[in-house]
Amino acid sequence: MPFDHRHAAIGELKALFASLPPPPASMRHGFFRADFIGPAWLRQIGRPSVEFSGLPGWQGKRFLNPDDATNILKKGDAFVEALAMRMTAGTSRVDGRQGVALRYVPQGAKPAPIPWRWVCDELRAVDENTMLGMTVVDLPVLRHLAFPFLLEREVLADGPG
Repeated sequence: MPFDHRHAAIGELKALFASLPPPPASMRHGFFRADFIGPAWLRQIGRPSVEFSGLPGWQGKRFLNPDDATNILKKGDAFVEALAMRMTAGTSRVDGRQGVALRYVPQGAKPAPIPWRWVCDELRAVDENTMLGMTVVDLPVLRHLAFPFLLEREVLADGPG
């Protein structure tokens, strides 16, 4: 039976993450729909947590180019962009390997909004259309945890693609 990453334990997802390569620049374009994965309790609190922290209607991420991305929210029948991110290379907080992460960028002279200024989404390529993400929050207690999610390439018929 193949590995069921959608319902896997966090430890299993961290091991899978450590075995995967960073997504190459050539892969980082277009819209990737988000899916909360892992144990049932984490899948159940994922969407409400993201919405409560300032991204209501979160659908996923759109890569504008290999280095810049934005979140995509659904508002009514429309898709809108929210909170710009920048891809950075560096050492993973999840597994200590070299990798890439999306970090929220300042908005004008202001830092990224709370809590996003402390959030980074580390990414690894599962295949050419799928990325395994681990959200790390750089705050005491939380910085030692990683919250998994899946990003799958999709074309939105009436929105950003």
